[in-house]
Amino acid sequence: TTMATAISYKANSGRSNDVEDPPRYSENDNTADRDNLPSYEATALSQDPPPSYESLYGRIKAARSESTGFLNFMKTFIIIILSTIGFTIILGVFIAIPLAMLIMGSIHLDHCPAERMIPIYLIVSGCAGIVRNVYSLIQRCRKTEQEREEDQAKVNPAESVANCFLIAWFITGCVYIYRTRNSFQHDTKGDSDYCDYNLYWFAFWITTAVYIIMAASCFCVCCLGCLASFVGKNNE
Repeated sequence: TTMATAISYKANSGRSNDVEDPPRYSENDNTADRDNLPSYEATALSQDPPPSYESLYGRIKAARSESTGFLNFMKTFIIIILSTIGFTIILGVFIAIPLAMLIMGSIHLDHCPAERMIPIYLIVSGCAGIVRNVYSLIQRCRKTEQEREEDQAKVNPAESVANCFLIAWFITGCVYIYRTRNSFQHDTKGDSDYCDYNLYWFAFWITTAVYIIMAASCFCVCCLGCLASFVGKNNE
């Protein structure tokens, strides 16, 4: 037994001598490039902040995570795009149109004896449209998206009255324009049935374009509703 213990001790001693000692750590190791490393402050300042939910990317990312499906995400995505870039462009166009109405009505104020209310209709509509659209653009620039959503949930009495007036005035303008279509001429300026060619057809197509846009919007809404219903049934 004593001999076996001695042999085992020698074997373990020889085995331990074969194992190399672990490398020693020195504070001076790996310090050659320490001076070239950027400081914490520089690294922290160079990092861009994460996208906020007020940014376009943040809103799209939030819509992607909250959407229930691809169709729902695409609908939200289109709304987001239209509410930013597209809405601003459309609003600019709708500011240019009332301005053109105001100019045409002012230039040809006395050039339509067949229906004297047509240029007056253009002037009033142009002034009201410019005021309303400029006000909307200012409110959009001053307020955040959350504030605009809160304002949409509230009912503004002054804005409601203005909308009712614009609708009533638009219907009145339609009566003036469409009832004069077949009862005017643009050749003899002194006659009572004379109306300037450019004035009348400008007013006619501006008014008709509203109906075309309304019909196209209703058609698109119906198509999207049918598509959403069809996709929903297929998913079930």
